[in-house]
Formats: sequence, structure tokens, C-alpha cells
Amino acid sequence: MPKATLGLLLFALAASLAGCANFNTVASGMPAQQVQAKLGAPETVRKNADGSEVWEYPGGPLGRVTYMVTLGSDHAVREVRQVLNDEYFSRVRAGMSRDEVRQLLGKPGDIMVFSARDEEVWSWRYQQQNPMFFNVLFDRTAGTVKTTQRLDEILWMDHDC
Repeated sequence: MPKATLGLLLFALAASLAGCANFNTVASGMPAQQVQAKLGAPETVRKNADGSEVWEYPGGPLGRVTYMVTLGSDHAVREVRQVLNDEYFSRVRAGMSRDEVRQLLGKPGDIMVFSARDEEVWSWRYQQQNPMFFNVLFDRTAGTVKTTQRLDEILWMDHDC
């Protein structure tokens, strides 16, 4: 393996491990300012009617995690959860809106449009025993979920070749 490739691979591994370690340091009761100092600005902030907020930290198009940090009305951490897993995927139902799916799973890693089928497909990478993709297929006209699918990343990549 060339040194440049090995170096890039090791850097990517170190960066991914560093990202995971940061969320382990966020504890219940921690003030919002301290969370932002440790993790940076969230990608999205959702304000709830009760004064609480959910801060979204997606792992990006190549990442396999998305963290949601819930802050109470007192701006202290109530909960930290990683949402790219079967527990949250199973909550996606036919008829849900794009916004409902986004609130549940966070920003998708990829969005594809299939005009001939009037579909929009949102994809998230995640890790089970193997690297996987979770896809949500929306009816573009209605703006609602038609169905979902889970694909092995290796099979998905082979399919594109």
C-alpha cells in the first residue's frame, strides 16, 4: 500500500475515533455553552414548544452516525443519542413527511431524485455487522414516505459498477 494511501487511511480512522470520543464527554446536565465548546456548532437546531432544543450533529455523507443532543429549557443536556440504528429506522412509516423523517434521523448523507418514478430517495450510511445504507423513498408529489429499504453497502456499490 502506498505511503500516501496508508497515511490518508490512518488519518480518517483517527478523525472518526476522535469524533466518537467527543460525544462520550457530553454528560447529562452539561450546559449548552460547554457542549458547543466541545462539539462545535450543531448542523441544525430545533426549538420545541416546551423551551427545549434538539441539536443535530450528522456524521456527514461518509459518516455512519448522527447524534441528537436534547437540551432542556434550562439549556442543560437532557439526553444524547445516536439515531442511525434499527431502533430509529423502525419508526419511519409510510405517510410521514420529509420534516418528520429529518427530525427523527437527521440530515441524510445523500439525496437522489428519480423523476420517471416521481421518487426522491434519502440515504444514510450506518454500521451493523456490515456497512449498510438505510434509504427512505418519498413520493415527490405528495412529499411523504412510500417505503424504506436497507442495503448492504458492498452490494449497493457493486450495483453501481
